Amino acid sequence: MTRVSRLDLLPLNNNLFSRELEERERRLGQAHLDTFSFRSSLAAFAMSTHSAQSSTNLFRRLAWQSSIHLFIRLADGEPGAGSGSDRYYMQAPRHSYLPLLLPEIRENLVELALDDQQLADTDEKDWWFEEEVEEGSSVFVSQGPCRWHWPLDLIELYSFISRSAASSSDPTASSSTSASSSKSRPLRLLLHLSNPPADKLLLNNTVEACKTQYINQVKEADFVRWRNTTKVTNLRRADLEAGWDGIVQDDYDLYMRMASRILPLPIAAGAPSPSIPSRPPSTDPGSSGPSKPESAYTTRALPVKLYLPDNAPVIQEVVPPMTADGMPLSILALLRQHLPLLFPALNEKGSPYDLAIPVAQGIEIPPEAEVAWLSACMCGVDGWLRIGIQLRAA
Repeated sequence: MTRVSRLDLLPLNNNLFSRELEERERRLGQAHLDTFSFRSSLAAFAMSTHSAQSSTNLFRRLAWQSSIHLFIRLADGEPGAGSGSDRYYMQAPRHSYLPLLLPEIRENLVELALDDQQLADTDEKDWWFEEEVEEGSSVFVSQGPCRWHWPLDLIELYSFISRSAASSSDPTASSSTSASSSKSRPLRLLLHLSNPPADKLLLNNTVEACKTQYINQVKEADFVRWRNTTKVTNLRRADLEAGWDGIVQDDYDLYMRMASRILPLPIAAGAPSPSIPSRPPSTDPGSSGPSKPESAYTTRALPVKLYLPDNAPVIQEVVPPMTADGMPLSILALLRQHLPLLFPALNEKGSPYDLAIPVAQGIEIPPEAEVAWLSACMCGVDGWLRIGIQLRAA
């Protein structure tokens, strides 16, 4: 199946037939999507029983199949640095983690750049990455050492928002053009082979440590939704393991064996709950069986984090799916509530994104997008919706 680095999302509204989405899903394996168009009618995402599952699965699969281009170079001063084989280009799933990439990096970079003695003196547990800032590039503050327990999507998000977008007053650059040009650059990482800064990395680079943190994030997201972790703790062990195994093996269906049981669907308030399971029920003895999907619009809160440049503190507040007047919360309303200086409510004539742009899964989010829909369809593999704020150039 062709992996895509851009998603091509069509607008959804009440008149869109579910069979059109199913046909797009059937053709997904043959299509090569080069652009990412995220239109403005997500607010009308009230869907029928079968359409809810079909549409949500389509968007989740598209997000799963997106990837990040990496440029990895041995840091100056390390053995093998400066040789003709001290760098490596690769394409990695957006949902993956750096510890899962180490075997490929070792085989295709380190073992080629180092001689036998240097390789014998190198201990993989001392390796670590940091973002490389190109000379002359306009950035705020580099994120520095890359955390082992962060998904690649979050590492790339920090890199992306550290660069200013084109000014909204620039007639030659639209927001989509700016995002496209920024996203065409690979994520540049320096590989260090010794002296890891433990105080900044926080965890070691073992897969097991990464897995433990991933499960903790899944439980935390579930707690935010329901004020308990019952949905996760009630999972059969095999289903919980399937979530991580799907990430390791890049197997969407295996991952959904867990995710379909805990992630709510974007079912509009008052719509009937889906009764068709998103995957065949398990036939293993003691299987928990398919659980009834919940609606993202009826959760107590949504697991959302806002990220700002300059290594500013992460904003994590209680985000209800509905407003006080019973309307779905839009991304613009959320941003105006928590970042009023960047998204002022007074500028009704101009673009709501004159000063900054919200980005998730590598794309600009339209102002009318409903946060509950985004949380259900565009969250990370751990269930968190991560929104980066990219400032516009003056």
